[in-house]
Amino acid sequence: MKKLLFSFVVLGITSVLAIGATTAYFSDTETSSANTFTAGTLDLKVNGGDTNVSYTFSNLHPGYQPNMSYRLRNDGTINGYLNIKDIVVKSAENGCTEPESSSGDLTCGSGINEGELSAVLNLRLMHDANCNGWREAGEQILFEGYASNIASTYLPDISVLAGQETCVNVLINWWNTSNDNLAQGDDMTLDMAFELSQVKMNP
Repeated sequence: MKKLLFSFVVLGITSVLAIGATTAYFSDTETSSANTFTAGTLDLKVNGGDTNVSYTFSNLHPGYQPNMSYRLRNDGTINGYLNIKDIVVKSAENGCTEPESSSGDLTCGSGINEGELSAVLNLRLMHDANCNGWREAGEQILFEGYASNIASTYLPDISVLAGQETCVNVLINWWNTSNDNLAQGDDMTLDMAFELSQVKMNP
């Protein structure tokens, strides 16, 4: 009886060892900890800063060609697309000189949009990719015509990589026209906003 019982004990131990042997396997454990997530940035600089950039030109006359250049830098860490919006042109009469009146100027008050300067100034809005001030192959003219006819928004989706810059130029040409006298003494203001976006605005 003892011999039989001993046999059962030996058999039981053997079975446990057999089961243990079938579940053994190689293993290796590595860890991933302190995972950090940081948001990227889009930071548009105009002519090197964050403040409003303005140009002032006085004593304009036929043949005058002022130029405004905007150096636009993506100072952030992710790529962006540049567009131009909120373009507003206003022209003030500032009263009438004698040549204006004799030329048939009928808006001799001082109110906004009574002046004719925006109707005689030709405006070219152009992407200057390499910022050299000249139009070269592949550089896009966004608008060319009288300033009074410019649209409020242009969406060329100009690619500006992180850390890179590009330029937008505004060239004014006062060609000789039959209505030049109507613009004597008038003022014109041009406002615009440059926007850098993560995605294209005009897909």
